[in-house]
This record gives sequence, C-alpha cells and structure tokens, in this order.
Amino acid sequence: MKKSFLIAAATFAFAFQLSGQNVKTYAGKQYLGSGDYNSTPNNNLADELYSMPMGICVDNNNRMWVTDQHNIMILDGSLSRIRGGFLGDPTQPGSIGVDNGTSTVSRFNMPSGLCINKNTNDVYIVDSDNALIRKGTQFVNVSNGTVFTTTAGNYSFSGDHKDGLVADAYFSSPSDIEINSAGEMYICDFGNEVIRKISAGKVTTIAGKAKTAGDANGVGSNAMFYAPSGIFLEDDNNMLIADRNNKKIKRLNLKTNEVTTVISSGLNMPSDVVSANGKIYIADETCIKVFDGTTLKVYAGQAATVGYVDGQAKTARFGYMGLFTYRKADSAFFITDITNNVIRRLTFQDPPAVDFVANKTAVNVAQTVALTSTCSNNTISYSWAISPNTYTLQSNSKLTDKNIFVSFSAVGSYTITFVGANMSADKTQVVKTNYINVSSLADAKPVVDFAADIVNPMTTQTVRLVDLSDYSPTSWLWTITPSTYTLMNATTTSSRNIDVKFNALGSYSVTLKATNTSGNDQKLKTNYIQVVLSGNYDLPVKQVVFYPNPVKGVMHVLGIHTIVEARLQSLGGQLVPITFEGNQINLSDASAGIYFATVKDETGRVYQTKIVINP
Repeated sequence: MKKSFLIAAATFAFAFQLSGQNVKTYAGKQYLGSGDYNSTPNNNLADELYSMPMGICVDNNNRMWVTDQHNIMILDGSLSRIRGGFLGDPTQPGSIGVDNGTSTVSRFNMPSGLCINKNTNDVYIVDSDNALIRKGTQFVNVSNGTVFTTTAGNYSFSGDHKDGLVADAYFSSPSDIEINSAGEMYICDFGNEVIRKISAGKVTTIAGKAKTAGDANGVGSNAMFYAPSGIFLEDDNNMLIADRNNKKIKRLNLKTNEVTTVISSGLNMPSDVVSANGKIYIADETCIKVFDGTTLKVYAGQAATVGYVDGQAKTARFGYMGLFTYRKADSAFFITDITNNVIRRLTFQDPPAVDFVANKTAVNVAQTVALTSTCSNNTISYSWAISPNTYTLQSNSKLTDKNIFVSFSAVGSYTITFVGANMSADKTQVVKTNYINVSSLADAKPVVDFAADIVNPMTTQTVRLVDLSDYSPTSWLWTITPSTYTLMNATTTSSRNIDVKFNALGSYSVTLKATNTSGNDQKLKTNYIQVVLSGNYDLPVKQVVFYPNPVKGVMHVLGIHTIVEARLQSLGGQLVPITFEGNQINLSDASAGIYFATVKDETGRVYQTKIVINP
C-alpha cells in the first residue's frame, strides 16, 4: 500500500443503496479530509472515526487489525477498539512518536501495513514515517492491553538503507509486511525501492537495488522496482508485489530471489495485491481489478473515478485505496478507503448460475417461442446463440436480451446456447442440444397465446406484448382495458406484436384475437399488467482530491475553489519554494522525490499528504 494519495474534500456524497449489495461500508463514519477522531477507546463500527486508514489484516480468530494516521485498532465483533497510539486529536503535539508501551501509551507515525504471525497471533506493523518495524502482542480480551515493542530498525524521518542486525538496520518509509509459516518477515521497503527479509535476528535485502528506482526483472539486486507498495505471500515460496509506479504486478521467488512480471499492462497505480480463489486481485487507485491468468478487468468500482457509493460491484464507487485483505470465513475482501476514511467490504462474487426455459419446446413452423432466462448471482449481461440459423427474432428481441422471442422457419431440431455474465465478467454457459423441435403446419385455426416481457412496469417503461399463437395466424387484434395506454414504435392494435406504454397506475386486462384461413381464436388475460410506481434514484456523487499523484508539473486540488496557503516540505524537513493560483499548485521547480504537501483553502481547512513528484 502507499499513502501518498491524499484526500481532502469540502463536499458530501449521498447514494441510494440497493438491496443485495456486495459492496458495503463495514466500519467507520464517512467524511472527507483527515484528522477526525474519537476520544473513547471502544466505539461501534459505524461510529468509528478513522483518519486515513492505511492497512488491514485478519488474525487467527477472524478479528481484523487496522492502522490509520496514528492508531492501531482491532475490529472485534461490533466494536472498533483502539489498541495502540494516541487517544485523541492526531494533530495535537505529542500524538505521534516512537514510544513503546502498553495500549495508548505507545505512539506511531503513519503506521501502514500489518500482518499476523500465525504461530503466535501477534501483530507486526510497519510504522512507516518512523521507519520502524513494530510488534503488538496478541489480543486476548479488553482488559489485557496490547504491548508494543520495536522489532527492527532505527527511527529516521527521512529513512535510510542498512542491512545487518535488527537493531542496526535502517528502513525508508516501509509500506507493507508479510510473515511466512516459519515466522520470517518480508518488508516492502517503499522508500528504498527494495524487498527486505527479517530472519534469525538479521535484516537482508533480497530483491531490488537500494535507493534506485527502475523497472527490471532478474535475481536479487539485478531486479528493480519503482515505489513498491503492497506485498502478498501466495505461499512460503512466492510473493506478489504491487510495483506501483511501474504500474505492474511482479512475483518474487523466495527460494531463488528471482523477480518476474505477472501483469505488465492495464494498471494505473496499484497499491496492493491479494491472491484468492485462484485469481489475483489488485487495488488500483479507485477500483479493484482481477486477473485470471489471461485477462485483467475491473472487478468492483470504476477506474479513475473517485466516489462513495455502496451497492453492486459495478455501480459501487471508492476513494483512493490503501491495503486490502481477504477473509475466507465470509468470502469477502476488506479494503481501506483512504479518501472516505472507512473500511469497505466487498463480498466475493460467485460465477453466475445460469439456466433458461422455453414456454414450449414442440412447436410448428412460424410459431413464436419465449425463451426466458433463470439466472442468479448477479447476472447482468446475456448472450444467446441458436443453431441452425433458420429463425427470426420477434418483437425487436436481440440476442443480448435477458429474454427473447423467436420463431422458426424450417422443420427440425434447434440447439440453444445461453451465456450469462456477472458484473465482473465471470461467465457461465448452458447448451441445450435439440431443445426446440419444429414441425410442419397442420390445417387448423389458431390456438392463441401471448406474453409480456414486463408484467409489473412503471409508467415510464415500454412493455412488449408478443404473439405466441400456434398455426400461423395471418391477422391479429389486440384489446387493452382501460384505455389509458399509448402504442409505441409505430405498432398498432392489428400488429402481430405491440409495444405499449401504460400511462396510469393500476391493473390492465389484455385480449388477443388471432385469425387464419381456418378460423380464429382469442385469449383474455385479466389484470395481466400491474403498473407500479418506482422510487429508485441516485443522487450525484462529488469528491475532492489532490490529483494527479504521483505528479509532474501542476497538481490540482479538485473541489477547492481557492488555495490561500501552500507548502511543500522534503522528507528531510527542508521547505521547497512553490507557487499556487486558484486550486492549482505548480511543482515544476521541485526535484523528483517524496514530499509532504500542505494546503489551506478559503474556509481555513488544512489538508496534508505525502506526494511523489516524478522526474
């Protein structure tokens, strides 16, 4: 994960939430900016006030640990418990530091990634801006405070690189940590552009060239990264790495220290990576993407679109993401949403369950058949194929409709193939061989039947009424009561199929009379159409962000009308001259590197973030 996304705002977002959501706010009260806090150690999940949540992991008891700007929390049932760090205003003097101790006696400065040692259930934290690796004892109960100690590294605000004994080692803005089954630790050392290992009391660099950004596969120091931000252990032999500024996902063989590329294109700024259920999932700025070994696609949210909307994966919106994790117990991802200061839950989506039925499988030539899909697991797109191709789609049906109406012009058997896909484009296919059997016409009068594609429409929807009659009618007459309806798309009451918009709420009865040279038949469906009122709506979403980040040249603070003060400070503490106008900061004269940027808007609200300036 990388915390150089900031995230500030002066407007609010609302959204109508749909039933059956698979993206929900799991913990935290949404707000924009940073610095809000609770002064009580135990808070309901929905009432917790996070300030830039960064990291998240699952312990042996399925509790989740979370880091934010200055705290270490555990999500315990319905409560968020502050187990470490200052209990109060994160901007207050004394709120950050390197102090070890029990519970809120301890101090941190931008802790980010954390991980559980499965052998002990202790939690290990990368204390990013202190450049330290810290340990917290396992959670037993509320009365037993978590004791925090330093495991490796020396305090350094600007960071450095040094291997050796854990007490002598130096890190630079470490961002993530993983622990193998033997208790050995792997550190994503963001500022040093390397992957480190802690084993037997020593720190070693196993991949990447220290303090050198680049993009290269290879063994050990021949490999190069540019802002590696998140790591994930696939097993004790392989690690995935989110190589953020190279816009790639790489794999490190932990036996040979060889780095290879897994995903080379299609990413914007990946902050973290997780492998689950045989696929690779990536936190890529404002969306989760999935890679199945061949294809990379958006799984939840929308690329390059900041927002705050719970709901279905396709319509959900996220802010800039930090780290995320997968909890197998409830088949869900839990994501730190830095922009919105909340923890989001994304329920794993099973492939769609797909099937279909026909109203009749034995029909005559020219008779219309209704093919109706019966799908679940959030199927949202459809595709039909019919063989042989001697058929005609009726009533403006398309092969991409959920349900279709089709007539057959030749005697024989027809095979139907139906494919359904969910919002993540996972597909399921059903083939029914020789499913529809078509016979030649008999000399008989019509046997009338018909169907509507929607029987509970709103007044804004157009309903298709489709003739399904047997024995080839040559003329038709539709009657609808009451008469508060409008025929659409140039159809008339004598058309074979009609399109209707119902103008009033309530019940409508429909009659179809069909005629051929042998006679006629009619069918009445009483109160067949029930017109309903819909109350579903979405309100527009607005967000304010620092963009782009990383940056080269001008950075925009979207949503702020006027910046009245702006400051750029290097990691070493030096102020760097910059200019600003309106809601833009000109960083053209600043050298490439990592900085703190601070701005104040016309309302007096102050926002600060760590940014990356590209060469």
